[in-house]
Amino acid sequence: MSCFRIDLTSPLELIFYGLSLLQAFRALQLAGVIRRDWSGFRQPPLTRYKMQLVEQGAFLLAIPPSVIVHEYFHAIPIWLFGGRVVNCGYGFYWGFVQPDRIFPAGQEWVISLGGTLGSLLFTAVLFFLLYRHQSQTLRYFARQSLKTLSYYSLIYYPIFSAVTFIGDWRIIYDFGATPILSGGTAVFHAALLFLFWQANRRGWFEMVGHSSQKEAAAFAQLKANWQNSPHDPKLALAYVDALRRGGAPQKAKTVLEQTIAQNPNLAGAYLQLALIQTSGKRNVPKTAVTHFEKAVQLGLDAPGQRAIAHQFLSQYYLDIGQGAAALHHLDEAIAATTALPESSQHLLQTAQLYHLRSLAHQRQRQHEQARQDAEQALALAQAAGDEKGIAFYQRELAVLHGQNGRS
Repeated sequence: MSCFRIDLTSPLELIFYGLSLLQAFRALQLAGVIRRDWSGFRQPPLTRYKMQLVEQGAFLLAIPPSVIVHEYFHAIPIWLFGGRVVNCGYGFYWGFVQPDRIFPAGQEWVISLGGTLGSLLFTAVLFFLLYRHQSQTLRYFARQSLKTLSYYSLIYYPIFSAVTFIGDWRIIYDFGATPILSGGTAVFHAALLFLFWQANRRGWFEMVGHSSQKEAAAFAQLKANWQNSPHDPKLALAYVDALRRGGAPQKAKTVLEQTIAQNPNLAGAYLQLALIQTSGKRNVPKTAVTHFEKAVQLGLDAPGQRAIAHQFLSQYYLDIGQGAAALHHLDEAIAATTALPESSQHLLQTAQLYHLRSLAHQRQRQHEQARQDAEQALALAQAAGDEKGIAFYQRELAVLHGQNGRS
């Protein structure tokens, strides 16, 4: 097809092209970053930075060719049914073809479904080309592109068609015109969505990132040890922690479910579950609060774990305006840190706790205690030599001095 052109009289088409060009610009930038270090990109280990590039590429780089295939799979049945394509458009992340006539209902259904079948075929071919590649990064791209393109074809596009009344799925699911074909599609569509949900829930699309080959080897050994002794709770929690830190939270949750089923009173399991539920969230979710509290009630052995649990609980109570409850958890967290070995990381973690306790005191209008905790946070940041932390705590202290009538 050589009829790709922009209709300058269509505001909707212009908006789509404008948004697609912005995404295409981002795709070019991403492609440039990967191309400049293509050899390093393919080499092990699979780092968290490479994982981020792959996750962006699964959308920005994989969707444009899938759209071309999608539109050609609309055109093929049009030609087979004796029609012609009189107009078409391609905007990298969207497209359309316009036939020269309206076809019978069954043929319209085939033409509309053809695009999605083409997208899914492209997705399958890309996956099978890469999922056994010697490069772990490209194997991760295979999984992430399968996830992204399946989501785009089976969830996003049907919702878009339902909301805007534009797109193939309004014809595919025209039960009045094609009840049997639409009904059969709905059953198959639901089955695919169920498989997609199960795969995503079990972490099938995930892989674990590492900062070095040494770390990757240590993880491989840990995984092997856990597989040999899956009922060992300490091994299970260590494996879960490595999965969570490596960017595989769904895999970690799957292992946690098995571990909790075998050890319902294992405090560390509920802590890990709460940390997964909190990851990436601006505020601490209520479900995570329940699990943090259960972990504390069951008894966390490691002081670092107690400090983390009480810190997240204090943040939750600060967010909902319960200063007294936040103070209680911060007292517990600070007390737990006294048992931790001295290090820069320990000093900065404790400084953050004093800063949070300063905020809690402010909520309680206890300005002198707030100032004292702010001064302690600054002193710890200075001891750790953290310039950004020092500047931040100095600003916070200046605000508190102003509240107390000091210059």
